[in-house]
Amino acid sequence: MIPAAILPLIRRAILDLINDVGGEENDDVLTIMLTGLGHRFPRPAVTEQMRWLASHEMRLLEVTECGPYTVGAILPNGIEVAEGRLKLDGIWRHKTGKR
Repeated sequence: MIPAAILPLIRRAILDLINDVGGEENDDVLTIMLTGLGHRFPRPAVTEQMRWLASHEMRLLEVTECGPYTVGAILPNGIEVAEGRLKLDGIWRHKTGKR
């Protein structure tokens, strides 16, 4: 669903967005926010990347199912990535979005 070449960018954008809004957001709102950044993908694709971040060996997100939504809460290692102090394979190195 999301081209492999930009998966690292989308993963970083998800972490950045969740960190910027206070640490927790659902897949529906993240899909809208990513669209605002120019990344138009279906909600299931965003949810899949949230789950990838949760299952990463460094545990960057905690994912919870809440009715029809998937909610991601950023964990300490995810904050380290979003704030540029931790670099990981499979995640874009640079902050995404507006500064």
